[in-house]
Amino acid sequence: MENNSTIVLPLSQPSFKPYLLQALLDWCESEGYTPYMLVSVDDATRVPREFVNPDNTIVLCVSEQATKDFEIDSQAVSFQARFGEGIRSIYVPVGRVAAIYPKENTDLVSYFPVYETKSSENKAETEDDDDDLPTFTKL
Repeated sequence: MENNSTIVLPLSQPSFKPYLLQALLDWCESEGYTPYMLVSVDDATRVPREFVNPDNTIVLCVSEQATKDFEIDSQAVSFQARFGEGIRSIYVPVGRVAAIYPKENTDLVSYFPVYETKSSENKAETEDDDDDLPTFTKL
């Protein structure tokens, strides 16, 4: 008997996504893959703008060897990485991480809902708005 069940993760809970991101990155590294992160760039995202794609995305190599001071907390992913000849500080709000995948096998991509980064004054207005919760569909 074939099991076609779908697993729904509690991504609507802001505190859950950082743990899932860290677990996927750890899995990639332990399997010998090079973890990449697809980011949907907005004004709150600090990345080298000259490397941002026309669709406002950037792909970042987030392996242990490619980053320094890598940290994921409930608000953001932050680290330092080399771009060209210089070291740059990267800051990505957790809600702007669109996917994690191994460079060596893009069939293993994990997509995430992307949330608009809310400013502190805007956050109070939309705190109770459940219309912003992501909808998952099975591809």
